[in-house]
Amino acid sequence: MCRNIFKTLLYLSSFIPLYILLIVQNIQLRNTEGKIYNSSEFVNQFIGNEKTAPNIFWIVIFSLLLISAITICVFVKFFLKAEGSSGKIIGESFSREDTLGYIVTYIMPLISIDIKSPRSLIINSILFVTIGIFYVKNNQLFMNPILNVMNYKILSSDGYIYITKLSPRKMKELSREGITVSLKNVAEDIYIVKELK
Repeated sequence: MCRNIFKTLLYLSSFIPLYILLIVQNIQLRNTEGKIYNSSEFVNQFIGNEKTAPNIFWIVIFSLLLISAITICVFVKFFLKAEGSSGKIIGESFSREDTLGYIVTYIMPLISIDIKSPRSLIINSILFVTIGIFYVKNNQLFMNPILNVMNYKILSSDGYIYITKLSPRKMKELSREGITVSLKNVAEDIYIVKELK
């Protein structure tokens, strides 16, 4: 149960680029008369008194962004920077997983959200939840653009997924020579790999 909750939080964090794009796309700096918002008008577009679709959208989007940021910090501390167990890499060839395809397939379609339309918000929310179920059930938590931003590579070999800063060539060399590395299990056959110091 706890593992599924953590996977769900990692799923939410994989959409950080979407949250930022939606904020940039929908934030208003001028009123209907073309004048720049004063501070109270600017804040009111996010937390107005009326429970309109845009207000609900902003509350949800900023909440998701905050939850995602906390999740990434936890993941970095307890997984990426944590000490793993000594072990050996399995595989003869290491291919990169297509995280760009994840962005194009799942993140880009959600850019079309019309925050003033309750129907658009509902439809895109259903899509968001459906993708999340697929993500959690299939252990796709390595499909996270933030890992790429942090200079981690997602490599697969012989049914295993490796999250590492090492190059495919280096991984192949370590595997071929049977050199012991640091392995931190994230979920089932997904490991974070680091060279031992």
